Amino acid sequence: MSETNQIYIDIFAIKEEKVVRMSLEDAVIMVVASQVNIDFELEAIKAQAIIARTQIVKSMKRYGGRGCSKNSNCDICDDGHCINIENKDNLKMMWKKEYEKNMEKITKAVKETEDLIMTINGRPITPRFHDTCGGSTENAENVISNKVIYLRRVLCDKCEESPNWEKNKEIRIEDLEAKLDVKFPKPSPFVKSDIKGFIENIERDEHGRIISVEIAGKKFKGTDIMDLLDLDSTRISFLPNVITFNTIGKGDGLGLCQFGSNKMAKEGYSSEEILKYYFTGVEIKKLEKPCIEKPLNGKIIVIDPGHGGENSGDYTGINGLRERDIVLKISKKLKKSLEKLGAVVELTRTHDEYISLKKRVEFANKIRPSFFMSIHMNAYSNPSIHGCEIYHFRSDIDGENLAKSIMSSLSQNTGILDRGIRIADLYLLREVYVSSIQIELEYITNPEKEIKFRDNKYIDSIVRAITNGILNYCK
Repeated sequence: MSETNQIYIDIFAIKEEKVVRMSLEDAVIMVVASQVNIDFELEAIKAQAIIARTQIVKSMKRYGGRGCSKNSNCDICDDGHCINIENKDNLKMMWKKEYEKNMEKITKAVKETEDLIMTINGRPITPRFHDTCGGSTENAENVISNKVIYLRRVLCDKCEESPNWEKNKEIRIEDLEAKLDVKFPKPSPFVKSDIKGFIENIERDEHGRIISVEIAGKKFKGTDIMDLLDLDSTRISFLPNVITFNTIGKGDGLGLCQFGSNKMAKEGYSSEEILKYYFTGVEIKKLEKPCIEKPLNGKIIVIDPGHGGENSGDYTGINGLRERDIVLKISKKLKKSLEKLGAVVELTRTHDEYISLKKRVEFANKIRPSFFMSIHMNAYSNPSIHGCEIYHFRSDIDGENLAKSIMSSLSQNTGILDRGIRIADLYLLREVYVSSIQIELEYITNPEKEIKFRDNKYIDSIVRAITNGILNYCK
């Protein structure tokens, strides 16, 4: 892999109990090694490489992911909690003399798809895959109770050669009872024991003796069954000791069918054609790489200028400065500042208008940004009170870290008093689906601070400080 402009990922190594840094492409190689059948066609392995890279990028904080939920300060861990990452020692034991040849094959597949990921609306998808679909893949809502536009059912007759196309598994009744926490009836000639299609229409007398029974559609007398099967009595009950379960395919059916993918590769389809068949409406595009001039490449940020409109309920300073006006001015300047660094920035409002909280939430959730920030001014009856407070929702660790980074930059670079990072059950913080903060920049009811916020140079210093706080957080 090229060393130029390389992307790195932070992985928590369980055995070493520390965070290690690995290039993204090297990580993709080890993930693909754990996911794919090494005997597959190269184009099928290339499709798996794009899936693996998309999975990893989806978790990376640099690209708006949440990182590992079990281990802080990393993107993923290597114990299978986030994603399976194979290690070289295990692969050498498994592949033996074929190790070098197999690694060369996987490396070639990863190299030929370098930086490619699957996206919807510019954001990496959550790519699902399974071994064998058995005739068709599945709609997301039937598996994960959530409709996903790119995980739609497609017909697939390509995986019939899979060793997992059809299998039978016998499970003993007592094992079923233990695993399912159920109880089957005890054998008794007085318990109805039809087995549809096998043993049906059982006629008994008042003592439980079989008068007649249909077995596989053929009618027998109870005495005939006793004689033909060499049973001791016509008081017969039926209860299977073992149930055979027949399955078609292997896996939950979501996303790419691996054996179907391999058959498509044999038929001449490219990796991108394979992926676009199994993932409805996706785009396959190059990952935005970090660069000195555009360190926020790949970041999508929604800025919410609080209030707006005549009945917005905003605060007003003693000299007439309106909260709704000053936060919009700051938000517009902040948008330009962040866009110069490569971020995509959206504002919930661009002029003085009323936007309901519900619509602000819907706007943000439709975009699914890297993070969301709402900007406000505070107020208090005592005009001497001043300083900045930043709020985040409980358990939003990334929101808390972003708040700390911005607060530190504001206090160091503008002299604003740090009044603390606080947890709040605010509607916006609770309902927006990504890490979110609400910045109460200053108390507009403090006359001295109100005057400062009329100075464009001071406003610019606020914008620079928030920008630096976001940059430090993203690093």
